[in-house]
Amino acid sequence: MKKLQAFIFSFFLMVTVARSQSVYELSFTFPEAANAVTFKACYTDAADGKGKLRLRFAAPGIPDSILAELDAVEELPDLNSGCINSNRVYYKLQNPKYIESKDPGIIFPKYFCFQKDTATGFFEPYGITNSSVECNAEPVKFSSTRFIDQQSLTKEFVLTYFKPYDLFYRNLFVTNNPKALTTNERNVRIFLLIVANVDDPKIGPADRKNMYDAIAFFGKIKEFLGIGDFIYDTITGKRLTKQNVENAIKTFYAPAGPNDIVVFYYNGHGFRKPTDGRPGPYIDLKDKNNWRIMEASASLEDIYATIRKKRARLSLVLGDCCNALITDTNPLAEPPAVKKTFGINWSTENCRNLFLNSTPMSILGAAASPSMLAASNNNFGGFFSYFFRTSVETHFSFAKTAVSWDQVFKQTAEQTKYKADRTYCDNATKRKCNQLPYYRIERGRF
Repeated sequence: MKKLQAFIFSFFLMVTVARSQSVYELSFTFPEAANAVTFKACYTDAADGKGKLRLRFAAPGIPDSILAELDAVEELPDLNSGCINSNRVYYKLQNPKYIESKDPGIIFPKYFCFQKDTATGFFEPYGITNSSVECNAEPVKFSSTRFIDQQSLTKEFVLTYFKPYDLFYRNLFVTNNPKALTTNERNVRIFLLIVANVDDPKIGPADRKNMYDAIAFFGKIKEFLGIGDFIYDTITGKRLTKQNVENAIKTFYAPAGPNDIVVFYYNGHGFRKPTDGRPGPYIDLKDKNNWRIMEASASLEDIYATIRKKRARLSLVLGDCCNALITDTNPLAEPPAVKKTFGINWSTENCRNLFLNSTPMSILGAAASPSMLAASNNNFGGFFSYFFRTSVETHFSFAKTAVSWDQVFKQTAEQTKYKADRTYCDNATKRKCNQLPYYRIERGRF
């Protein structure tokens, strides 16, 4: 059992936590031919497949500069018929609106293109175009691009593209005074037990990445809320046996009370037992002394039922593993496109609504529904784990209101499925991934 010390926590934050805000300043001329308009732009997104493009430009016959906004929505290629370029990602630009100005009849581009920088692995702004059909064709390239880090987000810069009443501006510069935590809330503790098959020759690196990311993520939540404690333990390597996991579930969570948060997180191989019709998978806990997988396994549903009996404030049971035949195995696939990012400010109220809600909740979240596999990447981790953390952070932002776990898992499932449907899990046979997370949320104690 470990408590996350401050210096260790700082290290984890530097190397593992998903930094979820991207901001770029750009300039371009579009279209390139007659009636061209030169734009200065600010692109923002929160790593959830959606963004905003603010445009500042001058229109013929209008003395003042015009400010407009376009929604940007990630549009991955259709593997059945679309053009495939794994080094590019296109965002569809739609729903134009004008900020304190009228429509001057300007034609906007329809797609924003990111291209992978082979030196860093990050996807960087590359250009704009009217179509993503020819994904290898050259777009109209940006004449300048600049990544805006947190230190560069000065009032002067932000007010070039945003108004003081915009959420983006208010998130950065308006002091929010949330209601102080009650004594009961300040005493909340997070108990995190991670079971991870980090030594597996195929998926071990991905499981290790998931493990470190989870420790940093829940530690960050503890620090942000200012609650009582964050206590975690990991079962890996030679400790990874069915007996040790069963014992840990009994002893590690023993101090947890009805005011606490209890999290169980499994990363490894999983499968279905044909005699068990429940939707949750079985987790593979075999070791060198017990290779009979049907015996050396545990039902995630049973673990969930046991943990729910703790009657904690929040019980969260997560399994990033397959949920198919015992002979199937986790596919390794291309990771989602990652951009340069930095940490966004969190809303205390939103964080509180999820983790300190007065209504007790129990949640079972599995990476794959019955008969499906869970995809991962050894440098990136599991698709489910990544999109879960991204969804939680998105719902912590000031752009969200009245947040709930239903919204968090709905976004997690949608983004995981969207990515899986547009990713090959077997490049040789061109077999698409097939993954839709399963989740169940139960409210109240029983």
